[in-house]
Amino acid sequence: MKNNLIKLLFCFLVVSCSTDDDVTNGPKVGGPTDPKDPVDGGNTNDPFLYSATENLKDIADFPIGNIVSANRLASTSATNQKFKEVLSQEFNSITAENDMKMANIFRGPGDYDFSDGDAIVAYAKENGFRVHGHTLVWHQSIPSWLQNFEGTDEEFENLIEDYVKATVSHFAQEKMSFNGEEVPVVASWDVVNEVWDGSSLRNSLFRQRMGDDYTAKLFTWARDADPDVRLFYNDYNIAGEPSKRNAILNMVNNFKSNNVPIDGIGMQMHLNHNWPVDDLSTAIQDVAATGLLVHVSELDVKVNYDDQISQLTEERAQAQEEQYQRAAYNYTQLVPADQQYGITIWGFRDQDSWLYEGGSDWALLYDEDFNTKVAHRGLVTGLRGEAP
Repeated sequence: MKNNLIKLLFCFLVVSCSTDDDVTNGPKVGGPTDPKDPVDGGNTNDPFLYSATENLKDIADFPIGNIVSANRLASTSATNQKFKEVLSQEFNSITAENDMKMANIFRGPGDYDFSDGDAIVAYAKENGFRVHGHTLVWHQSIPSWLQNFEGTDEEFENLIEDYVKATVSHFAQEKMSFNGEEVPVVASWDVVNEVWDGSSLRNSLFRQRMGDDYTAKLFTWARDADPDVRLFYNDYNIAGEPSKRNAILNMVNNFKSNNVPIDGIGMQMHLNHNWPVDDLSTAIQDVAATGLLVHVSELDVKVNYDDQISQLTEERAQAQEEQYQRAAYNYTQLVPADQQYGITIWGFRDQDSWLYEGGSDWALLYDEDFNTKVAHRGLVTGLRGEAP
């Protein structure tokens, strides 16, 4: 009941890649939208765009999120003002893309810089967003001083324990009022990211220095720091790699059997336009069967993973639209309502994506001018429960 209450509170709130700069030289997907084009959700004169009339958060029965940075939220550039406008219109949950990761916070033993995360939390509190914390531990976000730490393994583990507890307890302090009840601004954390390399444990620095059970230790320390925050394991290719998925599910079931605290699984869902297809529904069903919360945590859809095109084609745009629809449809239909933690998109404009690479892929929902691509229409259609 408590889980359901918290989820419902955030669903009705009113309002690892992107750049913070006012980028204007990226290629535009299609041409500008004619203001005389139809505005009832129909096609525009541009085959890559459509005129959206409903906001994503108003369609879904669960939170819809996107990524932010402290710099971008503070910026007054025209582009970032438009970014914040779209953020408020379409979304009600935010994830810090990089600002709340270890490399940005952990400056030295007992030395933490929470300023960027604090700025994001303050913005969320003022504007009514849920914050999903991302991510306490990740093998690709380790400060250089920790990489080169020459102390004992025990000393290393003590440093990590202190960091996890300090970070979680710090961000547990901020509350906001909803219907007269205090609720946390930071509602959840990705405790650890990408422990698995295929079906094998990744040989990360944390595994080398803390042992194969380091993941369980991280979850236990996070729970010690905040008894109420939702704790997630987050990984990619949970859909698409059955052997990896099985390894993750075995780990999660082991946690549950041994009373290791875990509340949810983050399915990153960095998809291709044509992969996965059948396994997408299977994966979502398998994850939902754990009984834990399910978060589509980093959704984007590549259209040029094979480097066969030099610009977005109508064929690939249509396939991308269908894949966004497939992801949203399967999530809405296969995850029980009380386990739907939300869908988070990993960026706004194509050129902001970590996949953009100078203009070689177009993975997101908006063009250069924040016009809605047909990919956005696919997501909307899937959220409405319509199959591709």
